[in-house]
Amino acid sequence: MRPDFAALIALSLSFCAHAGDSAPARDGLDPLGRVHLAIGIPDSVDTLKTFVEAEGGFSPGFATYGIAFWLHDPTSGTLTAPTMAGVAVERGLVGDGLLIPWSAWTAGDLAVRSEVCQVQRASPAGDIQVVAARVHLANRGAVPRTVALYAALRGLGPAGGSVGRIAAAAEGDALLVDDHPAIIAGQRSTAGVAATDSVGAAARAGSLPAEASARSPTGQCSGVLRHELTIAAGATQVLSFVCPVLPGRRAVGHDWQPGGKDNYKENAKPNPATGGRLQGDPGLEWYRAVKADALFAEATAFWKGLAKRVTLTVPDPRWAQAWTALVGHTAMFLNEGAPDVAVINYTTFNRDAVYNIAVLENAGVMDLATRAVDYLLAHPFNGRPYPEADNPGQVLWIAGQHYQFTRDQAWLTQAFPRVRKLAGMITWYRGTPPPHHVSMDGDFGAEVPAAKRHAFVLGRCDGNHPEYTEAFDIAGMRAAADLAEAAGHAAEATTWRALAGTLFEQYDRRFGAKLARDYGSYSVQWPCRLYPLDAGKGREQFRNIAAQKPGGWRYFPPAVAHQGLYAGNRAAGGGTVKLHLDQAQMQDWYVLDEGGDSGVGGWANARTTWKAAVAMPHGWAIAEVALLMRDCLAFEDDGRLVVLAGVAAEWFKDPVGMTLANFPTRHGVLDLRYAPAAGGAVLDLGGVKPPAGVTLRWPATLPASFVADGTPVTAEANGDVVLPVGTKRVAITFAP
Repeated sequence: MRPDFAALIALSLSFCAHAGDSAPARDGLDPLGRVHLAIGIPDSVDTLKTFVEAEGGFSPGFATYGIAFWLHDPTSGTLTAPTMAGVAVERGLVGDGLLIPWSAWTAGDLAVRSEVCQVQRASPAGDIQVVAARVHLANRGAVPRTVALYAALRGLGPAGGSVGRIAAAAEGDALLVDDHPAIIAGQRSTAGVAATDSVGAAARAGSLPAEASARSPTGQCSGVLRHELTIAAGATQVLSFVCPVLPGRRAVGHDWQPGGKDNYKENAKPNPATGGRLQGDPGLEWYRAVKADALFAEATAFWKGLAKRVTLTVPDPRWAQAWTALVGHTAMFLNEGAPDVAVINYTTFNRDAVYNIAVLENAGVMDLATRAVDYLLAHPFNGRPYPEADNPGQVLWIAGQHYQFTRDQAWLTQAFPRVRKLAGMITWYRGTPPPHHVSMDGDFGAEVPAAKRHAFVLGRCDGNHPEYTEAFDIAGMRAAADLAEAAGHAAEATTWRALAGTLFEQYDRRFGAKLARDYGSYSVQWPCRLYPLDAGKGREQFRNIAAQKPGGWRYFPPAVAHQGLYAGNRAAGGGTVKLHLDQAQMQDWYVLDEGGDSGVGGWANARTTWKAAVAMPHGWAIAEVALLMRDCLAFEDDGRLVVLAGVAAEWFKDPVGMTLANFPTRHGVLDLRYAPAAGGAVLDLGGVKPPAGVTLRWPATLPASFVADGTPVTAEANGDVVLPVGTKRVAITFAP
């Protein structure tokens, strides 16, 4: 969410001074700081997460050191690194979107591909987290090649830090920082270290630093593992490495304190003398026995189990890759139960968190979604050092969504007292004259102690946006009424539904003629569903919204497009998704920053070339893309399910077809298969049981006839094919 810029400038200046003191001049070997992502274990403390840059460099844990791979050719005497000018780098994710990033580049006729993963393992020192890296070297030439691969450790990295003591293992296969293993090679190597950040000069000469151990009072130590190898023509060799995450260090959590007028400041420092969680170190011999291949297999199984619960096949393969990646990124935002906006940069903001939770729900990751919803119910005001007026309604809205997806009565029973309290709060502040006072933990009115009292201002949200906050009041009270009914509290359900009706009448009088203005264009229909989607002013005022280009604050264009999709504009859906998948940051890793300066969080503690005020991936930005993509494929409209409303018209004739399997909806789990055939197609539906049936939103520009389970069905003028309840198969014949 947008930061307090006065505080941001002060923090950024502090960061720049720190980074400038520690970072050497750019020499082609420094990290570029252009695109990165975080890998690790979802819901672990943020300092245990590993930042990886597009060129393949990574920092195992936050504020540690950087690991990079370079290649020296003794014949030409040249060193090549993916960070050098003129070296083209490709990037991607293993397994079509799993959070196992790879980077590829070439040095003459040698192709280099590095890949990185992170897992958690049991060890004699307790549960630990470990990064594995593999470097594939393929000789595409016609003659054998002798080269040296360097694995370099420097304080400067994607999220580096001070390296005060370093040593090379006597066997030459490992580097130790502060007497703990930092990188261990899975094959024979030689090693050398220096008290300065000078290993680049040694690598350019094809040599090693002369020392076996070194110290630097300013944290400038560096070291390398050198691998000399001969690769036959047409052959590939794979080198492997293991990097413990924060061994012997304390993984400290966030300490957010008010800083500036509108934001929180990170006060935590990495690896404090006390506090945090001390990470075990089972020792160098234990790590030598760990096989990188096994770690990659574990990471692959983990991410498949988390991010590939939904199977998606459409003509553009980027959709499936992006969906998997976006689910993975979203899971990584969780931090000890808190659904943060971004790793390191930001704390939790409700209006970011509810979208992130919705991604997890729509991906079937209900365990993490439940933790996040419970966090918001317990902490209803988040993001600013003061309460914002959209927060209570947002928490109730996502709680209602969560129950509709899970139908978990046990969860509802334990959550309902907090639902009741938030519904009472909205009833109070919308029904009594100001001043209103609340506490940040959800108390309100006379029960708030003076020391915890904060003014609650109607409409306050990024300044003043009642068209947004009051939309969430309505959506929240509607959700609260549904939850009360499901929990068996009929009287409260009736009361809250009546209040939602009254609030809607007030909203309509005030904003009904200008629904698409300001923050209304980010909330009225999506996600708040204030007006019917199929007719009326909600549809009329949004139906001309077409595809939205990425730009500005990145969460807003897809949010606007979502209004258009719901109003029946196909291009607003799939067209916007395509424009975002084409966007440079989204290429292959499917990340987006916020589109402007973000909070800097703890980046002042890292030695890095990364711009502190760039939050990447940014939670709300990527969530809006993911949720728009989801609703292009299927969305709920009261008691019916609308399918294929936002996919490109040409996909209906593409031989690849369209498949959705294990696709969560609020009417059950959808299985859909659309298979083109000669002169038409077959649509198979299963799993869901929407009470008003399924509507196939067919492109009006593609004339066709439809037979649902043997019964002819006529398409409406807009192309909608309203299928009889319970339809399993639709035979489609294209018009000649």
